[in-house]
Amino acid sequence: FIKFVNAAVSPYHAVHQARSLLEAAGYRFISEAGTWDVKPGGKYFYTRNQSTIVAFAIGQQYTAGNGFNIVAAHTDSPVLKVKPVSVHSSAGYVQVGVEPYGGGLWHTWFDRDLTVAGRVIVRGGADFSSRLVRINKPILRIPTLAIHLNREVNSDGFKFNTQTHVLPVLSTAVKEALAVPSDAKHHPRLLEMLAKELSCKPEDIHDFDLNLVDTQPSVIGGPLDEFIFSPRLDNLCMSFCAL
Repeated sequence: FIKFVNAAVSPYHAVHQARSLLEAAGYRFISEAGTWDVKPGGKYFYTRNQSTIVAFAIGQQYTAGNGFNIVAAHTDSPVLKVKPVSVHSSAGYVQVGVEPYGGGLWHTWFDRDLTVAGRVIVRGGADFSSRLVRINKPILRIPTLAIHLNREVNSDGFKFNTQTHVLPVLSTAVKEALAVPSDAKHHPRLLEMLAKELSCKPEDIHDFDLNLVDTQPSVIGGPLDEFIFSPRLDNLCMSFCAL
């Protein structure tokens, strides 16, 4: 499970990992839109939008009209997603605009070493392809204020606005090196890092669906190894159990 959740950093990565596990267990891919040639004793799966996977096994004694059992889980988790127009700067820092997705405990995202992962649509000549991406280094951080600037935080609680305060810092706004075109949707530095991971040009990146990801991996913890310290337990735990 630890290996699975560490690799499943987005719904797309979760489906990719699930597909690998199913294939290793003898399941065969079939196209949802194609004609199915399924037989008793067979094991099959199909995917949709790279974010959903459906697998089924047909019993050796199955006949039409027999019942069947279903187990289901979702592959997405509460997360901060990069906005469609994410370019932002404030107080001399380049930031990335994000928005909350799902019912998350957003205060836990502060002061963590963050990166991005998800799916990128890449142009290749006249065609487009969907590629998975994960930048394997900390590139973002949502900092809290120093105690000198927020003396009441320990008495009044940690209060923040998800639209204005949950904006991860990408870099310092060095004007000469990080100039941003006026019509840019995303900062060139972010696109350059994605392009490097995908071995393409920044201008070939047509669109993307990216999540913020904590670079600290999931681990087994406790003196008796009885705990799982991990993000995305909602709902990758059930996704893994379903597999």
